[in-house]
Amino acid sequence: MKKNWIVIFLLMLGNGSLYSQQNSEKEPAHWYSQINVEAGLIYPDGSIRDGVSIRQNISSFYVDQASNGTVYSDSYGAVLGVNWEYMSQKLKLGFSGGLRCISFQTEIYGNSSSRSNFFYLRYSMLSNNTKFARVKGLSESVSYISMPIELKYIPFEYQNFKFFVSAGFEFSLIKFAHETDIDFQEKAMESYNDDILEIISTPPNDLYASLYATAGISFGQERKTNYSFEFFFPSTFVSHDNFSLTDVKNFTGFKFSIQFPLSKNL
Repeated sequence: MKKNWIVIFLLMLGNGSLYSQQNSEKEPAHWYSQINVEAGLIYPDGSIRDGVSIRQNISSFYVDQASNGTVYSDSYGAVLGVNWEYMSQKLKLGFSGGLRCISFQTEIYGNSSSRSNFFYLRYSMLSNNTKFARVKGLSESVSYISMPIELKYIPFEYQNFKFFVSAGFEFSLIKFAHETDIDFQEKAMESYNDDILEIISTPPNDLYASLYATAGISFGQERKTNYSFEFFFPSTFVSHDNFSLTDVKNFTGFKFSIQFPLSKNL
């Protein structure tokens, strides 16, 4: 459903850009270029993987079963990037591409009861010998260098304020960091950290890709330094298995950016 929504959004962008071109076909487009520096946060939406067998207590298996204990998973991604944009104020259109560093952090935490600060993680089930570790939390971090490609359209502006929408596709060039860790209740279990992670986690995909749409507002004069804020509509991870501990397919978020003009009219 979300993929269909993004396709409709792209069609609307295309129709808007065509309308602008038709209205301006007899006038020069006045293209100019600028550098955008961006920073933001995105929030993946997913659930704990089935392979991460968690129990709040020994007598109940599912994390959503009625219990005095609770287990949660939280994920977020920090974004920092630079891109070059080719912009026409006359056509209200912009095309951009660049480099982006995106680093995801995932945490699973909870307790088996209101009086404890740990939950149970099953890591072995051989014959009748099922083994559990008492765990305070699990964490994962994974980072990529990616290349975003975006199309921007400005449907409305008032004085120095511009409302814009954009659609983009992002794909990774390299995965440069990945780490997963378990915070055990008993320190003696720390020596089994890597062995347990090999059993319960899924190796993350080296390829990261997403399809997204945003809307935002910018402030500043044309061909001067501008400041922008935009938010991500519910968007889609095109790639799979980018996280070892959680199963994630969608995300939202926001970002800030500063635009520095590079050239005059072309």
